[in-house]
Amino acid sequence: MSSFALAWQFLTILPWWKSDREVTPRLLGQSMAFYPAIGLLLGLILWVTHRVISPAFPRALGDGLIVTLLVILTGALHLDGLADTLDGLAAGKAPEERLRIMRDHRVGTFGVVGLILILGLKFLALNSLPNDVSGRALVVALILSRWSMVQLTYCAPYARQEGGLGLPFKENLRKREMVIATITSLAFSFFFFRFWGAMLWLGVGIFTLLFQAFFGKKIGGITGDILGAANETSEVLALILTSGMLRVGWAF
Repeated sequence: MSSFALAWQFLTILPWWKSDREVTPRLLGQSMAFYPAIGLLLGLILWVTHRVISPAFPRALGDGLIVTLLVILTGALHLDGLADTLDGLAAGKAPEERLRIMRDHRVGTFGVVGLILILGLKFLALNSLPNDVSGRALVVALILSRWSMVQLTYCAPYARQEGGLGLPFKENLRKREMVIATITSLAFSFFFFRFWGAMLWLGVGIFTLLFQAFFGKKIGGITGDILGAANETSEVLALILTSGMLRVGWAF
C-alpha cells in the first residue's frame, strides 16, 4: 500500500485499490505528508456535489447536506476525537484523569454540546459565504485542517506513556513529511485565494501552535483524540476567518 493510499483510507471511508504492501509504522508517518492533498480531494468532491445539488435545493438546505456528507465521508472520525477531548477537559481535574476520561467510549454532556456547536458553526460559516466563494473556502478549510494535524503531530509530545492510536504516527513522522505537508497546504491555499489564502494558512498555523500550548499544559501533549479535535476546530476556524475577511471588505 502506498503512503497516499494509506492516508486516503485513514481519513475517509471511500475505497481505494488494494495493495499487497505491508502497512508498517514508518508508512504511517510517511502518509501524513499527503494529509493536505486528501483534504483537497475531499473538498473538491464536496464542491462538485454542492454545484450539482444547488439547483434542486434552497441554499441553506444544500449547505446542510454538504456538512452532512462531510461527516459521512470522514466516518465522523475527527468528531469522535473532539467529543472525547471535550469530555476529558470538562470532567477531568488532573492530566491522568483527563486522559482516562478521553479513552471512555461513552460521550458525555460536554461532548454532545461540543458536537452540536461545531457542526452548527460549520454550517453557519459556510452558509454565510457567497456562492462564488463557499466552494473554494470549504476546500481550503479541509486542506488546512488536515495540515494542522500534521503540524501538531510533528511539534507536540505524545501524552500517553502507554501509547495509543496516534503514537505510531508521532514516532514515524519525519521532517520531510512535515515540510511536504506544509508547502503543499500553503501552495493549495494560495492557488484558491492568493494572498488571502496565505493569510488563512498563517491563521490556522498560529491557532495550531496555541492549541499545542494549551494541551501541553492540560495533559502534557497530544493524543489521537486531540488531533481529531484540532482538525475540527481548524476547519471551522478557516471558514469563520474567510467569512470575517469578506465581512470587513477584503475581496477574494
